[in-house]
Amino acid sequence: MTAAPLLLLLALLAGCAPADACDPMCDAAAARFAACLDEEGRTWGDAVGYADEDDYDDWCATYTWELRQLGAADTCAEKLPVFEDGTCTDYYDAWGDP
Repeated sequence: MTAAPLLLLLALLAGCAPADACDPMCDAAAARFAACLDEEGRTWGDAVGYADEDDYDDWCATYTWELRQLGAADTCAEKLPVFEDGTCTDYYDAWGDP
């Protein structure tokens, strides 16, 4: 494949990317969760439900794919500021965790 068709294909694929807050929400949520683990003196693993940050990222990608399929991706925009600026308590409350 020459460069021109490849660039066109990449441009088309980029145009298909979701225009919602779910990807940034997942990034912010992963960073917040990792910070909470540090603050709580815990590490990734079975005890926290995710083997590592990649496992968390995979879970969040699946979660947001489901939201998009259900037409509920707007919930990502609601959670984004909580994960960007909130506390660990805010993080857990946003998911409805005890």
